[in-house]
Amino acid sequence: MIIMFTYIEIIDKDAHNFMGYVDYKFKNNVISMTLVGGMRKLHRINIPLSDITDIVVEEFYGTSRISFIYNTQKYIFLNSGYGENEYLIKHLTKTIKA
Repeated sequence: MIIMFTYIEIIDKDAHNFMGYVDYKFKNNVISMTLVGGMRKLHRINIPLSDITDIVVEEFYGTSRISFIYNTQKYIFLNSGYGENEYLIKHLTKTIKA
């Protein structure tokens, strides 16, 4: 199992934002994310891939931005690490192609 680390923004339906870092992994068609603040783990979120909608991949100031909607919240990943974009896109779109 591979654990990745990146910057994320989460926007809920009331426009409340979380911006910070997250480590994430894929297991059994679920993306499991741990929001990180400094050295502290703040919160764990588990999202079944089959419940994700509106996946968008786009360029944003020279890096890739990948976003999706889950449970009325928009999750936006800003990826700049080597191979991270491909890893995230491959796993997020796996259930769409199935």
